[in-house]
Amino acid sequence: MDFLQNHALLVAIFVLAGVFFLLYKYAYNPFQSCLKKASSGDLKAQYRLARMYYLGKHVPQDRAQAFRWFETAAQSGYVPAMNALAGLYHAGHGCAKDPGQTLAWYQKAAQTGDFEARVNLAVCYLNGIGTEKDEPKGFALMKAAADDRSPIAQTLTAGLYERGTGVEKNDKLALHYYFLASQQGEPMAKRKIKQMQDQVMRQVK
Repeated sequence: MDFLQNHALLVAIFVLAGVFFLLYKYAYNPFQSCLKKASSGDLKAQYRLARMYYLGKHVPQDRAQAFRWFETAAQSGYVPAMNALAGLYHAGHGCAKDPGQTLAWYQKAAQTGDFEARVNLAVCYLNGIGTEKDEPKGFALMKAAADDRSPIAQTLTAGLYERGTGVEKNDKLALHYYFLASQQGEPMAKRKIKQMQDQVMRQVK
C-alpha cells in the first residue's frame, strides 16, 4: 500500500511540474518583458528589443521599429546600438540609405575605442562611404586598431599590406600581421598564412 501511495505521489509531482512548466512557457513573453524594460529606459533592453524587431524573433519582423529602438539606444550612448544604427543607414534597412549618417555613427562609436566601429570607420575611408575615398587614412585607422590587438583589424591590415592598398605593398609585414591575428585564433588569417606558405613552396619547386 505504501508503495502505491508513494508511486501515486511521485506521478502527481511530475504532472504538477509539467503543468507549471507549460504555464511558465506560454505565460512568459520575452518580447513583452523586454519592451517593458526598454520603455523604462534600459539601454541593453532597447538594443535587445531592436534586435528582436530586426530578426523577427518573438515578434513579427519590423525594420522600422528596429531602427527606432537602435536609434533610441544609440542616442543615449550605447555603443553596440551605434554600430547597428550605422549598419542600418548603410543598408537602408528601416530608413533611407544615408552614407553620411553611416560615417557619423561609426565615428561616434570609434571615439569610445570600440574595435568594431574603428574597423568599420577604416572601411568607410577605404571605400569612400560618406566621405571622399582616402585609402592612406583608412589604412592608418585600420593599422591603429590592429596595433591595439584587434584580430580582425590585424587580418585586414595584413590584406592591405599584401595588396598595397593605402600603403606600399609589403609581403613581410602582411605575413607579420596575419601571424598576429592567427595567434588570437582568427580563422581567416590562418587560411591566408597557409595560402602564402603554399605559394612560396610552389615557387621553390
